[in-house]
Amino acid sequence: MTSFRVGLLAASACVALAGCHFPWTGGGAKAPTGQVVATIDGREVTVRDLQVELGTATFADAKTRKAAEMLALRNIVTRIVLANAAHEQGLDKTPDFAVQKARAMDSVLAQTLQQKIISDVPQPSKDEVQSYMNAHSDIFLERKVFAVDQLRMKRPSDPAVFKALEPLKTLEQIQDVLKAQGVPFQRAVGTFDTVGADPRLVEKIVKMPPGEIFAIPAGDSILLNQVRDTKVVPFTGEQAASYAQKLITHQRTQEAIDRTAAGIMAKAGPKIRFNKDYAPQKPSGAPAAPPPSAAGQPAKAATNP
Repeated sequence: MTSFRVGLLAASACVALAGCHFPWTGGGAKAPTGQVVATIDGREVTVRDLQVELGTATFADAKTRKAAEMLALRNIVTRIVLANAAHEQGLDKTPDFAVQKARAMDSVLAQTLQQKIISDVPQPSKDEVQSYMNAHSDIFLERKVFAVDQLRMKRPSDPAVFKALEPLKTLEQIQDVLKAQGVPFQRAVGTFDTVGADPRLVEKIVKMPPGEIFAIPAGDSILLNQVRDTKVVPFTGEQAASYAQKLITHQRTQEAIDRTAAGIMAKAGPKIRFNKDYAPQKPSGAPAAPPPSAAGQPAKAATNP
């Protein structure tokens, strides 16, 4: 085995405050109307607040949307009531709160900038989509579905584990080394579909010599794969074109974010000063810049497991 190829994936999660209970009555106060959907001790919650809470979620029908809006409103009201209680207890005067507040504001501003960059990314034309599909035939017209022998292992924290596997050429050899080192693993048979995989990873895999092993992260584990059979299952039509459009848009978006971030960081560089005990090491060669996203980017597991 000459090297492992690794595609890194990312995921995100959202948590809502839905477990608290509170009365929905407002006593004798006048009920809000129009764009104001609720008030809490005089503070207004508007339709816009609901829209921001829902984010980019889409709904199958008006009934589903209404249910989501009610849950979002419950979350907003709960959050405000709990925040008011924290304020009354003086918790917003603590040093930790000041740090958390600054961190939250910085994060929201950075996310808002990212959303602005994303909104400015142009959608690909039909000709661009077709050219992309032609250039990535292994995903579309000659879509590959690989039957693979797999070995699943926990992602090792010690790079020496991967170093020991580098010269090996079969899963059986890898299995023997893992047994000797006491590293748990499981063997299985699976499939690897080029549709759904990062195009850069696909390009690397199809160019590999027959029998070469490649690695893909799967949560906190690593899947070591060795191709045993390949089928061509064409992926064409409107669904394929829509998929290609999403791939192009994702690529353009990431490039735009990386390019903008690199420019901003370069401009801000002269204004940044570090304590000598925390100063980052100066890079050799090219000037420092934020690295491009590693999502789905192949790399040698020995150096970047």
